Order: sequence, then C-alpha cells, then structure tokens
Amino acid sequence: MNIIGENVKVLSSPDPTLIGRTGIVVLDTANTLTLSSFGRNFHIAKSGAALMMLGSGKIVTGLDIAGRLQDRLGRRSP
Repeated sequence: MNIIGENVKVLSSPDPTLIGRTGIVVLDTANTLTLSSFGRNFHIAKSGAALMMLGSGKIVTGLDIAGRLQDRLGRRSP
C-alpha cells in the first residue's frame, strides 16, 4: 500500500503530542512517516501508530504499512 501523497490524520501514536494532527505523507521509510502540515514537517513512528486517510476514511495501522514501501508493494492489501 502506497500512502505517499495521502492526506491523513494521526489517531494514535507513541508520541501523544502528534495525536490529532493532520498532514500529507511526503516520505515513507522503514520505521517512520514524514508528514507535511502548514509548511512544516513532522515524523511519526509507524510502530504503535494508527492513521485515518481523510479522503477515503480508511484507517491504517503501523502494521499495515510496516517496512519499506518497495518491500510492501508485493504484499496484498487487506
């Protein structure tokens, strides 16, 4: 699943200061996502995170997007 470019809202995170923040996913690494919001970037750990895609309302967890994007492309989406 590729979520780069998606507008998302953080529903849960190991860092409680990020909960409720929204932004566009601009970078997807093995362990983190970088979101851009109002011209600033912030990083969120995938482990323990849950995000809602604001366009579709779909909720994805850190387990759904674990690992590097290129490694996930061959996996089937739930």
